[in-house]
Amino acid sequence: MKKIFAFIFVLVAMTAYGNEVVTVYGPESMKWIQRDIASKFKEETGVEIKFVSINGLVPRMKLEKNNPRADVVLGLTPSSAEMAKNEGLTAKYRPKSYKNISKEEFIMDEEWYVTPFDYGALAINYDAQMLKNPPKSFEEISKMKKQFLVEDPRSFTGQEFMLWTIAVYGDQWKEFWKNLKPSILTVTPSWDEAFAKFTAKEAPMMAGYASSSVYFYQDGNQNKYKSFIPEEGGYVYLEGAALVSKKKIKKGSKKFMDYILEKDFQELTAKKNYMFPVTNVKLPEEYKYVPVPKKVVTISGKDAVANLETWKKELIDILKD
Repeated sequence: MKKIFAFIFVLVAMTAYGNEVVTVYGPESMKWIQRDIASKFKEETGVEIKFVSINGLVPRMKLEKNNPRADVVLGLTPSSAEMAKNEGLTAKYRPKSYKNISKEEFIMDEEWYVTPFDYGALAINYDAQMLKNPPKSFEEISKMKKQFLVEDPRSFTGQEFMLWTIAVYGDQWKEFWKNLKPSILTVTPSWDEAFAKFTAKEAPMMAGYASSSVYFYQDGNQNKYKSFIPEEGGYVYLEGAALVSKKKIKKGSKKFMDYILEKDFQELTAKKNYMFPVTNVKLPEEYKYVPVPKKVVTISGKDAVANLETWKKELIDILKD
């Protein structure tokens, strides 16, 4: 009997959504959506998910503006969400499941051009075997010669790390970077390359993520690699999803937007995306190793959009000198 009801449910869902294919753009780190979400989502709704990994969501959306190929985008930060909104690349939609969001401050846009689905904090990842007495602050890091790996500000992690320092130091951020420069061993093009150098013991510290501690635990390296948040304050960033603005928005796209705030998807953001969910779902045991900032510093999406390219150029010039 249960099988009959299940079949009827799927049949009704497929009729309602026309066996649609919803194309989802997101960062490579979210490929788990195709593997762990797509089949179950199709079983429940009749909607097929096609995940495409994209580096640089907003530039790709701008390129395809007149003929959008994506239906939903995942991984928008407050700044990139603001850019996409200003360019008319996203559409308003408040998911039916929006009340699942646990804190009002997680709301990224009051008009609902973007919906938050997870959040995390930047941190300094360090090798506990190489660094017996890790620094406690940015100021202490700046006094350690050639021991720090940072990412190019044109990369996502490098951009967010730059914004972190601006949130901490305000108008004095460029002076901080000039003082920090002697402590930098290498500026890598991306997080992946920084992590490769870090695990190869080229340097004992790198600009990274607090939730990397979950990965360290799962890999059995929780005593080898650790993370800390400098006492000046932690930088918390949200990731959001949005409907792509197009002439006809699929019903299945809205259904997927509803789904990202449901229990199954939210639990997987913690297990697979190494990020904190924005709803009250139970976290895996290993999240006890993730450092939590005592003080939080932020920059608004509007301020970031207005100044981001200028800030990047200024930082690149400092790092070149």
